[in-house]
Amino acid sequence: MGSGKGTVCGQQCCQRITGFSFGKKRVDPLNLKLMKELLLCLIFVFSAKTGFTQKVTNDFFTLHNIIRGDSVYNTFDKQVELIKKAGFAGVEINQTESFEGMKAALDKNNFTGSYFYVKLRLDEPHVDPKLRLYIQQLKGSKTIIAPFILNDSKKFKPSSREADTLVIKLVREIGEWAKASGLQVAIYPHLGYYVERTDHALELVKKINQKNVGLTFNLCHWLATTTAEERSDLNPHLNELKPYLKMITISGANDVFSQQKNVWEDYILPLGKGSFDTYGMVKYLVKDLGFKAPIGVQCYNIKGDKPELIKITTAAWKDYKVRIETGK
Repeated sequence: MGSGKGTVCGQQCCQRITGFSFGKKRVDPLNLKLMKELLLCLIFVFSAKTGFTQKVTNDFFTLHNIIRGDSVYNTFDKQVELIKKAGFAGVEINQTESFEGMKAALDKNNFTGSYFYVKLRLDEPHVDPKLRLYIQQLKGSKTIIAPFILNDSKKFKPSSREADTLVIKLVREIGEWAKASGLQVAIYPHLGYYVERTDHALELVKKINQKNVGLTFNLCHWLATTTAEERSDLNPHLNELKPYLKMITISGANDVFSQQKNVWEDYILPLGKGSFDTYGMVKYLVKDLGFKAPIGVQCYNIKGDKPELIKITTAAWKDYKVRIETGK
């Protein structure tokens, strides 16, 4: 809340500039310039009285794995309907194999495919021949095309840069297809794949040098591929990535160097759970860096009742929003 002193100062400022006194008749007519100055004064007074709150406007979507495999919600149509009713802004389209079924469900429910997770292979065939057609069908949507780069033959080691020339060529081509449909592209770093680290993805994006091509920051994969020093430099790294970030994915997580056989037992937990400060990271991105792009929730490998997981997730996100907007 603002102080009474701030309000008085704002009123005095307005009176000096315009000849207008609060609670009194206007003395002098206002020209356009003075009207603008008056508006600024009124904004000052309002902010002094109430304080501004920064609204969180990022679309909050979910990956398909939040509900995929459920025995009751076992069709794309049922899944999309449930996710929409829960309050999410969109859902992932997971690979070309599920595109037609998911696209039909999205259209039926008037809902958004937030991003299209697509396989880009370093071995031939490099992309599904249907991908270009599917991107055309997404024209005018907000769907982000998110290629993950797979090395089936293991010819190239993850993050080795040995196949960067090929990756740049392939992503540029996908970028052109996306551009023709008014869509964005975000390289998707993934543990164990050729592009598994965000610094590698950033290098590629800069070399590709297309306005609609960037990357995604995936918290779980970042945790799985970083050192202690890199974790301590998270905020500077996010600041470096921010101009190129098309979206991010988050989850609850433990701030450990996982010794689990399955590292996702530590790095993918329900949102709001775990020792890693996911909220603090989101707050820094949204409030300090002004990040406006979509934020998705990763739920891979989370056991238990999936509809209940949806409730837990949306409640955690609402809590994040309130805390960011109120500064608590």
